[in-house]
Amino acid sequence: MPTAPSTASETLCRFCEELRFEDIPPEVIEKAKLLTLDLLGISLAARADPIDAPIRAAARAMDGGGDGNADTGPCSAVGETRKMPALSAAFLNAALGHSLDFDDTHSKSIIHTAAPVVPPALAAAEGFRKSGREMLRSITAAFEGTIRIGLAAPGRFHARGFHMTSIAGTFGAALAYGPMAGLKGRQLVSALGICGSMASGLFEYLEDGSPVKVLHPGWAAHSGIMATVLAGGDFGGPASVFEGRFGLLRSHLSGEDFDAEALTEGLGERWETLATGYKPYPCGHVIHAFLDAALRIREEGGFAPEGIESVTCHADKVAIDLVLDPIEAKRRPRTHYEGKFSLPYCLGSIFVRGRLTLDDFTDEAVRDERVLAAAAKVDYRQDDSMDSLNFFPGKIEVRLKGGKTFAAEEKHQRGCAENPMAPVEVQKKFMQNAQRSLPAARAEEAMDHILNLDALSGVAPLTGLLREAGR
Repeated sequence: MPTAPSTASETLCRFCEELRFEDIPPEVIEKAKLLTLDLLGISLAARADPIDAPIRAAARAMDGGGDGNADTGPCSAVGETRKMPALSAAFLNAALGHSLDFDDTHSKSIIHTAAPVVPPALAAAEGFRKSGREMLRSITAAFEGTIRIGLAAPGRFHARGFHMTSIAGTFGAALAYGPMAGLKGRQLVSALGICGSMASGLFEYLEDGSPVKVLHPGWAAHSGIMATVLAGGDFGGPASVFEGRFGLLRSHLSGEDFDAEALTEGLGERWETLATGYKPYPCGHVIHAFLDAALRIREEGGFAPEGIESVTCHADKVAIDLVLDPIEAKRRPRTHYEGKFSLPYCLGSIFVRGRLTLDDFTDEAVRDERVLAAAAKVDYRQDDSMDSLNFFPGKIEVRLKGGKTFAAEEKHQRGCAENPMAPVEVQKKFMQNAQRSLPAARAEEAMDHILNLDALSGVAPLTGLLREAGR
């Protein structure tokens, strides 16, 4: 009797099960280390941010919190001196890692890859006493699977209001955690099938600046692990969860085209992990190229922000919907989190302060009237040739009150494969972030462990440092 053709889920699971560390190109391993470094550095920085408190309270509530000191599980979370269950630790680490909007993006799938994947992999490595090599193998396999879910319909989920980091990240979390938890064959396939009933995440936070997006990778990490727990107990999930009649693609993209083959195309041959970009600025990634263009104009022109008459941003509809519309609301963000998705505010900070750092995203900073005066001069022109679905370009024109004009364009955002950040720049970013909650020497030690994960027989030396944060 002929064997039934594999579903996309079965193919992805087989890839994640069978991938050997030795089969991963060295440059991909190094990229996985740097993405892990970047994500954990952001998690450490968030420990010192006000957003930490409600997320941490939720993570503690998940496991009852004990007396606040006694271990309630085998896994570590940033800033928690006690250990927690994997579900709580991964939720907290993942939410913190995305909370500053400073984490990586795979441009074509429009997914933040590390936030929903690295924390479950770290929890599994610690909880099941796996080596750093096994953790890196698991992270890389899960990156490749997560990204391909987004590549099946680039930008189309976003256009319907779905956050793909949260949706694809749920499956990625299961792919990262499941194999290290011992799931194989039908159990791992069932875990992905269960993920289909858990994957969620909406963009409605853009309407009022609510920080709910912060939770998306955290909930994805939590849900992906829970799916593996259920599947490990032989609870079933549909193998056709992606391309089936009521699967993810048809249910979320009813009536639209999608490419089901992209879910598995090039696995083990084309390493999409290498196309994931880092963020030099802690705000929405589609904003970044505009900011570098603005910095060039500011340096070239030598003008005061009060001398600006108008700033015109050339952007496609994807960027407009995310960071420019409605323009009046974007010119005056109501909260620091809303400011992260306001191109006018971010440009105002560049023109007035000459920078855009974590310190420029506080509620006090976004009320700076000098910055808001510059932001009020920002408008946009729709230009669909800018093509935010393949990369995140930026083009602006600045007109001064005397009539002089300046223009600058960045075709690729800094940090992506076409305009890369050097490893030393990612390491510098980590140190700046980590030192918000760790002494410099301890941050340096943590970085050394991450960059040498493949030499660690276990991850305890790293997780011990993460627990020290914020003491």
